Amino acid sequence: MTTELARLLSRRLLIVTGKGGTGKTSVAAALGQLAARRGLETVVIERTAAPAIQRLLEPEPSARTSGREPIECSPHLYALRLDPLDALTEYLELQLRVPIVARALVGSRAFQRLLAATPGWRDLITLGKLWHLETRTRGGRPRWDLLIVDAPATGHGLAFLSTPNVIRNTVRMGPLRRHTDWVQALLEDPHKTWVVPITLAEELPVGETLELRENVAQLALSLGPTLVNCIESTATLPELEIARTALDELPEPAAAPLPPIATLRAVVNHRLRRAALQRVQLERLSVAAGFAAIELPLLTGAIRDHADVEVLSRALEAALEAVPGTEP
Repeated sequence: MTTELARLLSRRLLIVTGKGGTGKTSVAAALGQLAARRGLETVVIERTAAPAIQRLLEPEPSARTSGREPIECSPHLYALRLDPLDALTEYLELQLRVPIVARALVGSRAFQRLLAATPGWRDLITLGKLWHLETRTRGGRPRWDLLIVDAPATGHGLAFLSTPNVIRNTVRMGPLRRHTDWVQALLEDPHKTWVVPITLAEELPVGETLELRENVAQLALSLGPTLVNCIESTATLPELEIARTALDELPEPAAAPLPPIATLRAVVNHRLRRAALQRVQLERLSVAAGFAAIELPLLTGAIRDHADVEVLSRALEAALEAVPGTEP
């Protein structure tokens, strides 16, 4: 039987996006670990000033930087911090075939002013770099089995994904149009590319996720499973109910180290109320989208390093394996 995990890992490009604060960077890293465990040559890509992904993927933190090429973090797993200006320089070097001329052009004041006045060039060159990575081969087969992109948050993420269409509506011919067509073809290929929304089971993130799904469909792009992060485990709810009843019957502790009973009771009540509200939002997501989202558990601490990502990755693997797929 095909599972949702098999469907997900059969793609070549996963674009992870969602409302800021939903944990999309952590989930992108967890997806990378999961794919690498399955033997796929995987690159997790970010476009941020600080290399957060590399820190999350490396078992032993290092001061290495990826530059233009992905850097190996563990077997089958690579990280790449994509710098748009460097990617543009690389593109011009390939087109002009004289690297020193390309670097001089990018470094000139006139060219820098042109870039400053050109909206969307960073998004377009980032997508071009993704296309370049996807088409690379080694020994007659793809160099990378899977590219996972920690994309911008929802608002910028939609602008990011719509950039090729904006260029195609403006530029009718020439190398830029041809290369943009290649990028758009990759994005629109449902067998290669999925947009993977990340959300929380809260009112605003769920509303934004439903809008995201509608807008992605309007762009003629394909959606992967919606991943809902930080869900209170239903297995713990009976224990919390027992704890609430027990706390109602306990006397106040005479001294430290126990906190006041009222504080403990407030914590338990908060978790139970949050679990109830999460169920309401999960049902809202299911009814509006016509599917059940993939639930990821609430972890006890922040995702700080490789070991924390491993915990999330194992939970993600189990959740995706439990959902039957609808296609090979």
